[in-house]
This record gives sequence, C-alpha cells and structure tokens, in this order.
Amino acid sequence: MRSAARTESIAGRLIGRLTDFLDRFRDIGEIRSLSAAEVCSVAHDLRISPAQLETLVARGPHGADELPKMLKALGIDEDAIKREEPGVLHDMTRVCALCIEKSRCNRELEAGTAALHHRDYCANTYTLDSLGTKQKPDQTDLLRGPCCC
Repeated sequence: MRSAARTESIAGRLIGRLTDFLDRFRDIGEIRSLSAAEVCSVAHDLRISPAQLETLVARGPHGADELPKMLKALGIDEDAIKREEPGVLHDMTRVCALCIEKSRCNRELEAGTAALHHRDYCANTYTLDSLGTKQKPDQTDLLRGPCCC
C-alpha cells in the first residue's frame, strides 16, 4: 500500500511538472506571437528588456520562489516590505527571477547557509543588506499600533 501511495506521489509530481512545462511553453508562444512593438511596450512597462521579458516568461510563475526563502533566512519581514516598499519588492522579485545562480541559491537555502554566503552569489545582495540594516521599531511602537490621526 505504501509503495502505491509513493508511486502516485511521484506520478503526480511528474504530471505537475509536465503541466508547468506546457503552461510555460504556451506563455512563451503568446509572447512570441506579439509584434516586436508590442513586446517592447510590455517590456518597457515592466522596465526590462525584451530578452529579459522572454526569460521571465520562460521561468514561469515560480521563477522567484527563492526570494521569500532568502528573506526568511536573513530575518527580513517580507510583509513589511510589501507594505512599506512594494516597488523594492517588485524589483527584487524581477532580479531573482532573472538570476543565473538558482542552483547555488537553492543549495544554500536547503543547507541553511544562505545567510552566510548570499553575498557571494545573490544579485539582490545590496538591497538585502540595506533592508537588513534598517532600524527595527522598538517595543513601544509595536504596542501603540498605527497612528489614527
């Protein structure tokens, strides 16, 4: 019984990966079906090059899955960044999705060593360092809550 469940799990994962691949292939096809002017317009709106746009589409919706893990490893509150600096988080997501060091990043995150070594490979290092050095609110600020005036 246990091996049947394991086989279903493996089969389910393989089917999921195949579905993800086909979705990405479809998305790439949609981008390639646009005219050059349309691709440039979309890329311009996102503040990236057309080549970067194609890379982002090819990497799919999970292209920046490492970012939340890295933020957590560094003790940086992702929700606070979403509230206070949404543009910064957007840029960090883009940089992460375009990163060529995914394998190393995933190995370091898995090993629990990303916080020690991210400066050696992470393209978001400068931003991560600046976020990590921001002054944290003291306990009295947390107890007061948001200002109502």
